[in-house]
Amino acid sequence: MHFLEPIYQNNTGAAYALKSSIDDPFSKIQLQLGDIAILMDMCEVESFLTVVKSAQKGCNCANCEQEGAYKIIKCDTAYAEVKFKATPRVIEDLEDLVNGIIFEVQVNRLLGDNNIM
Repeated sequence: MHFLEPIYQNNTGAAYALKSSIDDPFSKIQLQLGDIAILMDMCEVESFLTVVKSAQKGCNCANCEQEGAYKIIKCDTAYAEVKFKATPRVIEDLEDLVNGIIFEVQVNRLLGDNNIM
């Protein structure tokens, strides 16, 4: 049986570690954004941070008729294509959420490696 352990949350969403028991380390992260849940590996979480940061910069190419941040963030998974509305507030919160996940995972790994937990 698996369960979700809260890692980090903010106004836009929450992140949970998918575990099979309390003492087991986790390998998957469930990112809950509104009514959408995405199951990711840690390497995918770090890649998602790159996508979120690029959305802050926006697109200034000749084909785009708008300047500034993108209106959507597209996330392709093995099972679905997800698109998030990307307001400046949502992009900020997504960056905070993903940075919070990475921070919490690194702290827990450091504590576990040094037998502090």
